[in-house]
Amino acid sequence: MRLPELSDLPPAPPHEPCYALRTAVPADHGQLAELLSEAFGDRWDAKRVAAEFSPDNGVEATYLVVSPAGVVATASARRLPDLYPEAGYVHYVGARVSERGRRLGEVVTRRVLVHFVAAGLDQAVLETDDFRLPAVRTYLRLGFVPEPRTPGDARRWSKVLRNLARTGEGAAKVPGTAAGASS
Repeated sequence: MRLPELSDLPPAPPHEPCYALRTAVPADHGQLAELLSEAFGDRWDAKRVAAEFSPDNGVEATYLVVSPAGVVATASARRLPDLYPEAGYVHYVGARVSERGRRLGEVVTRRVLVHFVAAGLDQAVLETDDFRLPAVRTYLRLGFVPEPRTPGDARRWSKVLRNLARTGEGAAKVPGTAAGASS
């Protein structure tokens, strides 16, 4: 998905005062590993977090939403200039299952987008799985549009948008498209 214009970001969604948004530090790697294991269903540990979220891997910053219970949501600002020279890459957006529905993924993703604006970028890209409808809904709300790369991708996006239309987020509401169609 691509956000073709970063200059007009929607306001941050409200969140409860028990949550704080901050930048991750190495001491967070253990909790971040737990969150990523839960959010993505594969095994993470602090060593994997340190490697995946390092400057050597293009990650400029990792943002967290924390509560009194610890780290509950994350997203990272990454640069992949060989693939996306004009855009920042939104990397590993995830939230604890217990916190889903509170729009914390949107809070951290928006913070990543603000990071890209401050870095002088005017676009953002991300990759997501087509079965992650709540995440896709969040990205659409932020202004991202599908970016099919193959005819198969176009068919998948058509199905995703139809599924979202059936769950209350009409495909006609997809920013930058005519009646939700993607080209």
